[in-house]
Amino acid sequence: MKYLISEGNMAQVVCSRCSNQFEASNHLVTTGAAAAGAAVGAYFGPGVGIAMGPLGAIAGTVPGAIIGGTIASLGITKFTRCPSCGHVFMI
Repeated sequence: MKYLISEGNMAQVVCSRCSNQFEASNHLVTTGAAAAGAAVGAYFGPGVGIAMGPLGAIAGTVPGAIIGGTIASLGITKFTRCPSCGHVFMI
């Protein structure tokens, strides 16, 4: 995997299959993955109670959504697809 720095200081990825140069970030995919991860975290979160000490406990809906969205958005940014040949690889 080769990376090039262009004039705008954005990393350009060079596809190992077709040698096409492209920018690897896709904000729409990252946002979609974060939303899906947040939905999954919110779905499974209520089954996990979070102890709050003397204040009692809360359901894990919101913390589960936050953790799920964060993990999903970090994980999806490690993969990219070449717009020219469609080859999927890990950055």
